[in-house]
Amino acid sequence: AKDAKQIDWLFGPFAFRSSLADTWLAYTGTSWDAQMIPYVRAVRNENRRISSVTIDFRHPKQMKEQEEGDPKWTNKRLQQLNILFDLLGEHELS
Repeated sequence: AKDAKQIDWLFGPFAFRSSLADTWLAYTGTSWDAQMIPYVRAVRNENRRISSVTIDFRHPKQMKEQEEGDPKWTNKRLQQLNILFDLLGEHELS
């Protein structure tokens, strides 16, 4: 759990062992939730461990400048977190 606190959960690319494929394939989400919810359920319900691997990646400077401080992007991120909460519910997030 210590490593999980340092993971950027909203970073796009991810990988998992093929033995965990059923966990992801069982979820019927069609957007970014199809990545996030299986993560949470694998840890909470299957006692799986998640770790992070450092890669040499930076968002393009233009993208970062476009999103930082723009209320539109802040609102989008807030909506994503609210959707995640709604989909998982209090039981899985507590």
